[in-house]
Amino acid sequence: MSMNDNQKNNATEILGNSIPGGEKMLSELLGKAVSIAMSSIEEVDSGSIGSFMPGKNLIVPVELSDGMGNAVLVVSHEQAAIMADLMIGQDGSNPPAALEDLHLSAVTELSNQVIDAVTSSIGSQIGKSLMANPAEVSVVDLDSGIIPGIDGNVMIMSADLTIGEFMPGKISFIFDGGVASALKSGPKAAASNDGFVGDITTGGGAKMQKTASAQNIVTSELQAERTSGNVYDRSLDIVLDVPLQVTVELGRTEKLVRDVLELTPGSVVELDKLAGEPVDILVNQKYIAKGEVVVIDENFGIRITDIVRPADRIPKI
Repeated sequence: MSMNDNQKNNATEILGNSIPGGEKMLSELLGKAVSIAMSSIEEVDSGSIGSFMPGKNLIVPVELSDGMGNAVLVVSHEQAAIMADLMIGQDGSNPPAALEDLHLSAVTELSNQVIDAVTSSIGSQIGKSLMANPAEVSVVDLDSGIIPGIDGNVMIMSADLTIGEFMPGKISFIFDGGVASALKSGPKAAASNDGFVGDITTGGGAKMQKTASAQNIVTSELQAERTSGNVYDRSLDIVLDVPLQVTVELGRTEKLVRDVLELTPGSVVELDKLAGEPVDILVNQKYIAKGEVVVIDENFGIRITDIVRPADRIPKI
């Protein structure tokens, strides 16, 4: 069953007021100008979501509080790859072909914050305090399946997502259950007027003016950090718990296959490092520092003696 014009106008108004919060969150955390341009709002069967977001997509589902149903953020694989590349400290120009565990970890908290900002704003307009309980983020091919846990009729808001200077892609917000019904009903007076001024009216055309909100406070703090030059410090906070592989390399050498086959217990392999020369420290196979070997409680350790400058860690083209 499709929405009538009044229901679509109500949903468009609420989401039009909510999307800028997610847009600002993305912009601040990625360090790039981000634009989310709404293109359509439809009520469809969940099985036809693939016609709006075909192919591989990043799926970020959340369960909303008070039995209000579910919300899902869907980001095209190409745009999600750019986001992941930026979040791990790269420039976004060479996004990964496939989103591995490292990339999913990098975009999970970012995506959850975006959908939390949007649903919080929706809640303030429909008179509900919506809390989002995130589920597992995954990559799903919507050409051959549907989003797990989402069935029946859903409301889908489609938009064009542009990150910095990169080619635009697609992003969608999907709602079901009580939140979808509330979007169709239109804005209502909030349970508390804290953070709002002026008269609030119900029905189509309702207007609300924010003087303060948690969302505004967060984005203001992020903006202050950006202007002070600390935007990368803030964005790195999102991935501080991402595991990295640290390797200490004593040295290297090259040998022919026949030489390797002749190795026996007791054979000595000569490396390309002199005795006492610093060892190399690599993180995810990228050279970042030098150090010297020490012994701590019968275990080997490395005392870092030199850190490679960030500019020198970028591959030369």
